[in-house]
Amino acid sequence: MSTDPAVQQPARPGGVLVIAGILALESVALGVLAVASILTIFTAAPLSVGASVFMAVLLLMVAGGLSVLAVRLTAGFRWSRSPALVVQLFLVILSFPYFSSGSPRVGFLLMVPAAVVIVLLFSRRVLDFTVRTTTPERTL
Repeated sequence: MSTDPAVQQPARPGGVLVIAGILALESVALGVLAVASILTIFTAAPLSVGASVFMAVLLLMVAGGLSVLAVRLTAGFRWSRSPALVVQLFLVILSFPYFSSGSPRVGFLLMVPAAVVIVLLFSRRVLDFTVRTTTPERTL
């Protein structure tokens, strides 16, 4: 971090906090799905113990990645925008089958937060915060 008073870092915009909050909520949702996947092992007729464990581990890894993205985005790291965008694009794509299968609520639950993140990722204030010439403050 520069000690020169003439070089000021831009204030963290609200859009960054909204994006980080949505990423954190998505991370929590994946954690809940991971626990649900593990709980299917103990049902009367589990489909596959291995598949349930694999799915739980995969969901926990993606949840951890989303958590890291949220933290790094709030710190101003520019690289965190790209994976956040890719995850949100996947969520938009995954929402369409729910609309056609008669579950529009689930479709909207996937699409609306993803659309908010996508729009905010390209907002001027978020771009200015994450594309700056000074080194962001290291939080980790």
